[in-house]
Amino acid sequence: MPAWYRSADLLVCAPSYPSFGRAAVEAMACGVPVVASAVGGLPETVTDGVCGVLVPPDSPGLLAKAVRTLLADPALRRGYGTAAAELARRQHTWHRAAQSIMDLYHHARTHHTLTAPDRRPATVLAA
Repeated sequence: MPAWYRSADLLVCAPSYPSFGRAAVEAMACGVPVVASAVGGLPETVTDGVCGVLVPPDSPGLLAKAVRTLLADPALRRGYGTAAAELARRQHTWHRAAQSIMDLYHHARTHHTLTAPDRRPATVLAA
C-alpha cells in the first residue's frame, strides 16, 4: 500500500457519514496531502491548512475546488505532504493508540459506574 499511496498526488476522503479515516492516516504517513470531509474522526486526523483541506460533508462544489486548488499548486501539495507525514508519524504511533485506549477505559471505569440493582442479566440490543 505505501507505494500505491506515494504514487498519488493527493487523497480524497469524502464520506458523508462518520468515519475514522484510516486511509487518510495511511496516505498522510506516506507524505500525501488529504482533502477530506469534516465528519467523524477526520477533523482530528487532518489538520486543515497544514496537511490538507477539510470541507463540509456533502459539499461537492467545495470538495472539487479544494482538489483543483491542490492539483494546480505542486509546492502547496509538497508542503502539505511533508506536514502530513510528520503529523502522522507523531500522532499515530502504536504507543499513542494504546495510551488512548487505556485513557478511554480509565475514564469509563471512573466516571460511568454500572449498577445492577436486581441482579438480572443485562439485555443488549444491536442494530
